Parts: sequence; structure tokens; C-alpha cells
Amino acid sequence: MMRKPTAILVAILFLTVMVHGQEHWSATDGLPTGEVRQIVELPNGQMLVNCEGVFCLSNGRSFDVVPFDQSRTYPLTPFADNYGQLWQGDTLLWLRDFYRIFLFDAHRRAFLPDVGQHLTDALLQRITSDAATTPLPTPSQFKIIDSIHVRDVTIATTDRQGGLWIGTRTNGIVYQRPRCAMPELHLDSDTLIGLARGATRRVGQTTFVVPLPDGRILRCDSLCHLSYFLPDRQKLQPLTPQLPVLLNYRILVGACPIDSQWTAVYSQNGAFMLDTQADTLAPFPCAQEIERYSNKYNCMLKDDDGQLWIGTQNGLFNLKGEGSRYLCQHLEGLANNCIRSFVKDREGHLWAGTSYGVSRITPSIVNLGIDDGFPTTAMMDRAALLLDDGRLVFAAGGDLAVSFRPDEIIGDEKSMPVVITDITINGESMLHDPRFTLQTPHFALDALPHTHNYLTFHFSTLNYASPSHDRYRYRLQGLETEWNTCNDGSGLCAATYKALPPGSYTFEVQAATATDDWGPTTEMSFTIRPPWWLTWWMKIVYSLAVLVALLGIINLYLKRKREKMERENDDRVNRLFELREEARHQFAESANIAPDKISVNAEEEELVALMLKAIEAHIDDEQYNADLLARDVAMSRASLYKKLQTMLGITPTDFIRNVRLKRAAQLLAETQLSIGEIADRVGFVTARNFSASFKKMFGVLPSDYRAPKENQ
Repeated sequence: MMRKPTAILVAILFLTVMVHGQEHWSATDGLPTGEVRQIVELPNGQMLVNCEGVFCLSNGRSFDVVPFDQSRTYPLTPFADNYGQLWQGDTLLWLRDFYRIFLFDAHRRAFLPDVGQHLTDALLQRITSDAATTPLPTPSQFKIIDSIHVRDVTIATTDRQGGLWIGTRTNGIVYQRPRCAMPELHLDSDTLIGLARGATRRVGQTTFVVPLPDGRILRCDSLCHLSYFLPDRQKLQPLTPQLPVLLNYRILVGACPIDSQWTAVYSQNGAFMLDTQADTLAPFPCAQEIERYSNKYNCMLKDDDGQLWIGTQNGLFNLKGEGSRYLCQHLEGLANNCIRSFVKDREGHLWAGTSYGVSRITPSIVNLGIDDGFPTTAMMDRAALLLDDGRLVFAAGGDLAVSFRPDEIIGDEKSMPVVITDITINGESMLHDPRFTLQTPHFALDALPHTHNYLTFHFSTLNYASPSHDRYRYRLQGLETEWNTCNDGSGLCAATYKALPPGSYTFEVQAATATDDWGPTTEMSFTIRPPWWLTWWMKIVYSLAVLVALLGIINLYLKRKREKMERENDDRVNRLFELREEARHQFAESANIAPDKISVNAEEEELVALMLKAIEAHIDDEQYNADLLARDVAMSRASLYKKLQTMLGITPTDFIRNVRLKRAAQLLAETQLSIGEIADRVGFVTARNFSASFKKMFGVLPSDYRAPKENQ
């Protein structure tokens, strides 16, 4: 009873092996019907399939129907006896069924209308002749068909990779992959199963034993108890008593010597470094980064380049470096992220058993699955080994192991060009749009409006033989500089870009296989037009509007500044006018001449002081005149005249006379000198002339001016 699940599993695996190398496509995979009448390989590797008058194209994983108007085909009279095909160059493909002739453009991937316009009598005769009849399977093809028990065969053709496409009358397409090496399954009591399962060196309560560089053996017993075993002395040295922290680890899974001093020890709830010389523990490098994904460590291996590989329950990691400086890389692209075992082949390449089959890790990631004859079941933890004959063995659950030669399973595969099988714009397929040509690796779409900015690119190498080996990388120049990767093993990948801003772009995509060499780049250029309000001419309008607005603002600023300056100038002029009036009034009314009272600035005050000093020095000289005054103040007579006119509204001669008379008034008020003596002192020739001038200025005679002073 206990062996029934194992037997069921084995039966399932045998069934998997029996159908290895085959793919079956039906209506569930996009075929219009199961009635396949023609299969033609196009120059880009796509397969054009005729299902009783309805055509479809392979995209690497399924099929897309090719729409066309049957009313625009060429009718045959009389009816044909069979299906036929004829290439005209490498672009035009003529096809016929019993009733019609079709013309397919392989570059545009579309049927051309008005077929009759392209036909000549000679061409029509060739298309309807037996030379254009779709060929029947060859004897060698029939041999393969019989060996895989396919019935109701209508057509068989071999593709560029050597795979056989078999069309049936009611059951779609059966694809037989090219013959290649297959792994060997080992069941039940096969000794290789025990060898692989014993790779962990588990014996009873001993979880693992790991040889150290110094000849000692690191041993784990009872899940988490470490000790050294000394082979030459047959002695066991326990470590756990002096390192009780080891009891914090639930199950110590394994150990991996790093150098003569350090050994990495990993468990189901963390990892640490063991100093095998000092018997101390240290943190595991990059543990914090690794344990963001999982702290359940399943396996470790140090490769020939000194790199440390770490397999966890949720991810594969690579550590490069030494001491305390390590660079940690999280690797993606495996069919399953639960890494259960590591093993190196003869070439030093690293292989991993996962929870979904086997993957090669270096020099590039290649996932092996049903397409390669591998059971897609979980491999056992640390149950993998390299045999002396170069085979690798991985043990799985249920008394099962798989063995293979790496160089036979993964041959010299060449990188294939990528075909962009479809583009959807805002969810609408461009598959048969006349602007969309996929035959060349460099092509372009017409400019798209700004609303058509949600694009998805579907691409494939059309590798039907081993699609799981393909890896893709892509980027959108104009938006990205770094490559994105895609590797889901289905044979068809997609890249989606949402809300692209207006601009020019080039989509680039490459593929690689097990050789790790990237193939040729397929490119597609396109432009997304800006909306009308962001076009170049609107930008010019915006620029002009901004310029006009800026000029208006500047003009308004200058106008307001000018008005302000005019107001300030008016205020200054008015104030100056007031000061002038006050100075003139002061000069006219006061007998005392104060320079600061009859001037409005320092320059005028200084000039007044100089003139007063000069006049005082010659006040008794009746010959002292305007010319002499101008000389004494270092000015021309005209300049002095103009200056005094501005300041006091008088001439230099009037200023000299006024100063003399104001000095006389002071003498009249402050001294008892006679009027004649005063007249003589202030430079008047006669007392009579003095009295007349004095009265004209002060309104009274000198004697009357003094009289009030004497009566006070």
C-alpha cells in the first residue's frame, strides 16, 4: 500500500518520457479548427497554417488568425483536386485550396486583395499545376509519424530546426522536436538513486560530515550539535558545550569550507561563519540581504573561481569577495526559486536541483524541463553528484533519480534572431496593420497620436525545438538605458510600456540560448506625436506670447518707473522751488546774510561764503565790481551771473550792492558811526547815493532806520 503513490508517480513520469519531444496544438491554442490542410514556413520562421480555408500564424507559443476577405480571392474553375503552394520570390506566397487562389505577403503578413490583378496566364498555369501541389509526407517523415502513432495525417513539413510539423484531419497539429539526447530515469532499486541520496552523507543521527582543509572533519549530530572528528586519532571534539548559541538553530543543514580558517554553516533558520581555528562564530556575510527573501538555507557550494553560491527556499544568491567584503547578487530566471541542491560538472559549470526540475546556473541559466525529457518534480535536498563517467545525477522523491551528460543535453545551440510577432497599441493588435512589417530586424511604425501611448511588444525566436532555453533582454531607447530580462520558458515574451510621453523611441530586443551569446538585435522605431498644444508651432506661439507678455511687463515696469521718477523729480523741483523762494525771501528780508539760509545745497553754500568773503575784503572799495568778484571766486562773469540768477534772481552787481547795504544796516544798528562814515566804509562814493540806495532796499532812510533802534 505504501508503494502505490510511488508507482503512480513512476507511471506519470514514464508517460512524460513517452511523449517527450512532442507538442500538440489544437483549437485551444488558437488554431481556427482542428482540420489542418497546409503548413508553410515563412522566411522569418513563422508557420502559416491553413485550416480548411481559415489561416493562422504561429507566434512561438500559440496561433493568431490572419483575417482576409474571401470575396476578393481568385475563384477556380474547374475546381482543384488538391491544396497547393508556390513561392514567387521570398515575399509572395501563392496558396490554393479546392475552390480559390490566395496571395499572401510574407513581409506584411497579410493577404493581398484583388488577386486576379497579380495573376498572369503563365503564373496561373504554374499555380494550378501538379508542381505547386502541397507535397505529401516523405517516407522518412512517415516513419516518424508511425513511430509516434499519429493518425489522419494531411500534411508534414520540416522546419529550419529539423522539427517535424504534422497536420491532421481533425486533431490539429502534432510537433515532433528534433532528435536529441535525453536524460535517463532511474527507478526503485537503481543503485544511482542511493548514491545521489547519499551525497549528503547522512548516517543515522548524523546530519552531515564535511572535510576541512586541515584534515579534520566537521560533523553535525542530533540536528544542531557540532563537533570535530580527528581521523588520525579517531577522536570526537564537541563544539556545542563551548558554543551554546548553536542551540538557537533548529536544524543545521550543512557546511561549506571557505578557506583554511572559516567555514560557512547554514541552517533552516539562518547561517553563520565558524572560525575553525579559534572555535568562535561570526555573522554570515550579506545575511541581512539574503534573508529578506528567506532564512531557510538549503545548500551552499564554492566554485572553482572562489565564488560562493547559496541556495535558499526562495532564491539563488552569489557572493564574490573575501574577508568581510562581499558583493551579493540575487539571481533570477530559474524555473523555480526553491534551490535544493548544487553540483559541478566536469567543465566546472554549476547545476542546481530545484522544486521544479533541474537548471544550469553557469555560465548562463538554462532551465531543463519536459521539453528536455526532465521530470518537472521537486529534487531532493543536497542529493546530487557527479559520476566518474561525467554524468550528473539528481535524486527526486519517490525512489526516482535522473542522470544525464551535460554536453549532450545542452549542445552547441546558436542564438536566434528575435521576431516581433505582434504589437498592441491601447489594447488593439497591429498584427495585420499594413504599417507593421516584421520581416527585417529594423523597421518602423508611423507616428502615433499622443493618445496611443500604451504599447505592448510580443516577441519570440520561434524556437519550437527548445523554447525553454531561450532568454531575452529588451529595452526602449528614449526611455531606458538598462536592459530588462524575460525568461519564462514558454517561447513567447512580452514587454509593456504605459503612458509613454511624446517623443522618439526605438524598441530593442535580443535573445540568447545556452551559449550565453546574445544574438542580433531586432529594432522597431516609432514616434509618439505630441498633442496640438505641445507641438513645435504651438511652442513658438507660447514663446512669442511669453515674449510679448515679458515685453509688456518690462514696458509697464519702465513706464511706472518713469512716472515715479517724474513724480520724484516734480517733488524735487517743487521742493527746490520752495527752497529758492525761501532763500530769496531770507536774502531780501534779513539784514544778516547767512550762507546756509540763502542756498539750497552745499555747493551753493560754499559759493555764497566765498562771495561774501571776497566782498567783505573789498567792501570799502567802490571800484570792486562783478568782474572782480567773478575772478575772486574763480568763475567767469557769465557763469556767476547765471548762478546768481538761479539762486536769488539777481545779478552779481546787485548782490555786491545788497551785501554793502546789509553791512551798512548792521553798522547803523550796532555802531554810532555817522551815516557818511558808514557810506564810506561800505564803498559808496557819496552819502546821498548811499541814502537813496538804502531807502530803496529797506524802505527808509538810514537815519530813520537807526532812529527806532535808538529809542528802544
